[in-house]
Amino acid sequence: MIRSAWNIVGAVLLLAPAAWADGAALSCNQLLLAHQRELLQDEPTLLAVLSPRMPYALKEWPRMAAMAHQDGWRVQAFRDPGVPDDEWLAATELGDLRSWRTLPVMDLVAGQSCGMLNHAPTAVVARCGRVHPWPIWGVMPDAAWRHVLAARRADLEATPCR
Repeated sequence: MIRSAWNIVGAVLLLAPAAWADGAALSCNQLLLAHQRELLQDEPTLLAVLSPRMPYALKEWPRMAAMAHQDGWRVQAFRDPGVPDDEWLAATELGDLRSWRTLPVMDLVAGQSCGMLNHAPTAVVARCGRVHPWPIWGVMPDAAWRHVLAARRADLEATPCR
């Protein structure tokens, strides 16, 4: 009896990561589409989560967002749902960040399912209702950022829109 119970536990532990990975990918796509209907469009879209808890996230995001926009991406930023209102308001008190005070909060479940809450900025890209399975984490220099976005766009455009 004990041996068969351990066999079942072992099978669950061995099979669970694959099941979670498949479920997480579907959940990410479905959850983001439920909140962001514009992801169904042909235009490539970049969704980013920002947090003041990462030292350069807020400082560097305007540059990265501007480059993505210049390269033809529709850009939408969200604030990290783990950051309380008072902390967010204090972080966006000065200068150019004041316009971010009213950024929408990323849906917690969607953010978790898409792996967007571990680092800031974190971005996911989508086109025609398909979210790319790999999030983009962190601040990058210009050339690296443009390279990653171009590679993600090529992946998304490899499958035609319906």
